[in-house]
Parts: sequence; C-alpha cells; structure tokens
Amino acid sequence: MRRFVSSVVCVSMLLSSLPVNVWARKLPPADFGQMYSVAARGDLGALLAASERGLDLDAPNSSGDSGICVAIKHGDIMAYNTFIKAGASVHPMCVNYLDRRRYESFLAMPNVVKYSDYPTSFVPRENYDYYIVGAVGALVAGIAWVVMNATSQ
Repeated sequence: MRRFVSSVVCVSMLLSSLPVNVWARKLPPADFGQMYSVAARGDLGALLAASERGLDLDAPNSSGDSGICVAIKHGDIMAYNTFIKAGASVHPMCVNYLDRRRYESFLAMPNVVKYSDYPTSFVPRENYDYYIVGAVGALVAGIAWVVMNATSQ
C-alpha cells in the first residue's frame, strides 16, 4: 500500500510540474468562416476562450490563408487586430504570398495594432487543469499516507 501511495504522489507531482502544452494539441476550427466572423466582430473574449480550448488561430482556410492573411487581403483592421491580440502568429506562411505593397500599406494604417505592442500580454494563458489535478492528487495521496501511518501504529 505504501508503494501505491508513493506512486500516486510521484505521478501527481509530475502532472503538476509539467506544462499543459506537453499534452495540448491545436485543433483546426470547425468552420473557418465562423472563426473569422468572430474576429471581424472584435470579440476577443470568444476568440481567447476558443484558443484556450485548443482552437488553432493560425489554421488555414481552403485557400491556405490564415485569418491574419484574410484580414490583410480584405483590409479588415478589426479582424487583424483581434487575431493579433488573441495570439495568432504575426507572420504566418501565407504572408509571404501577399502583395508586398498592399501588406506594408495595411500595416502602416493608423488603427492597425502593432504586434510588438502586445508581445505576450494578449497571448492566451495555459489551461491549469493539469496543475489542479496534480495538486489534488498529491493532497489525496498525502492524506492517505497520514491515515495509513496513523492506523498502522
């Protein structure tokens, strides 16, 4: 029984010490158009919440463009700003295929968020569920250990 409790404590400590992104994987949006319309409305909260659940903000549409590239092509400042604030890649691969003058003139617009202004402040935070599970597991194992030691004497 002591080995079991020791094992539970070790696994709990491991779970609580590893970052969640070890197990996380980014999921493509169920509907790119829906993800883009959320960004175009400027609904940062919804985009952050979806990103925290695993939504890949850099997922391409059927043409291979990410939300950032579609926003630049359409001149959609609100969508671009929302994607940047939510933590989307500022230079996805599709940017390389945009017209350089159009890209530079878009970024020079006065209301466009400069990604250097938001290096980490709007990046979605990790989901701490594994830390909580690990801490609760360690607490339960610790209580079991104390009870075992108290009853065995």
